[in-house]
Amino acid sequence: MNQSIQMSGQDSSARIPVLNVAPFLAGEPGAAERLAAEIKQTCEDTGFLVISNHGVPQHLIDQAFGTAADFFALDEDRKMALRIGEQNIGYLPYGGQTMKTSTIQVANKPNYSESFYITVPDPDPAMQDVATDLNKWPPAMPDFKATQTEYFQTMRALAQRFLPVFALALDLPEDYFTADFQGANCTVRLIQYAPQPPDQDDLFGFAAHTDGSFITFLPRSKFPGLEVKTKDDTWIRPPDVPGAFIVNTGEMLARYSNDRFVPTPHRVVNRSGAIRHAMPFFFGPNRQKVVHCGPTCVSPDNPAKYEPMSSAQLNAIKDKANFPHRRKAT
Repeated sequence: MNQSIQMSGQDSSARIPVLNVAPFLAGEPGAAERLAAEIKQTCEDTGFLVISNHGVPQHLIDQAFGTAADFFALDEDRKMALRIGEQNIGYLPYGGQTMKTSTIQVANKPNYSESFYITVPDPDPAMQDVATDLNKWPPAMPDFKATQTEYFQTMRALAQRFLPVFALALDLPEDYFTADFQGANCTVRLIQYAPQPPDQDDLFGFAAHTDGSFITFLPRSKFPGLEVKTKDDTWIRPPDVPGAFIVNTGEMLARYSNDRFVPTPHRVVNRSGAIRHAMPFFFGPNRQKVVHCGPTCVSPDNPAKYEPMSSAQLNAIKDKANFPHRRKAT
């Protein structure tokens, strides 16, 4: 059954804390260590947190949501001309993804949503395996390209700022992740969710899954829909904080941490009765870097659970399982 126990914001904040990150971003003494301790605590529980005072202008977030809605309002032929290919860039129509990798719920139906994937708009060939912008920008929509590029670059800069605190949370040097995230592999996924049909309990806007990223940033949507599965098998909704970002851990951080920080399953059910938009930003290491267990996360009694593997290999394995078009391409 497609059911969840939805806690109030007050209750869910006990499991998904709301953290003011302004002192950390301002460089106040001791702020990084305090934030790292808070991140460690929540990453050992739900792996979800909400950050406020993050410095991303609200007008940019609003413009990015607005241009996303403009794109999805295009006729189907114009969207399908930008259809996603082997590299998962561009438009993914309804029915284009089924969460076969989910170990939480059997997903027999595709996600009830459509998406547009945006990859690095300004690759650096000295650090990355591409030299040009591979994005499938829609023609005659200059505001879309300009806004989404600015949103991407702003989110990438914010995510980079958080690498030291995640390192500290794992008792690693602050700069431990720096080299692996030069030329980081990032994706913005614009998503439009149709209203949930009332009589289809096995249909999800996005079925239960964990993210393949290192960490993910999600700006607050106009309507709720995200649900997080706690360790006691309860589905809760994160606190709804205007202007805030939800941050959650992904599978690559699980590998770096040797499962000290296990990603938490989550899903989207759009019960609002209206069209809902989301813009997750997925942040991961350089595609050519090898994801490995950190030295503070292994010991003779706790050996590495994962073989070292490149970021590109890990992404390819997950994508081929969940996207039919990726299986056809091989």
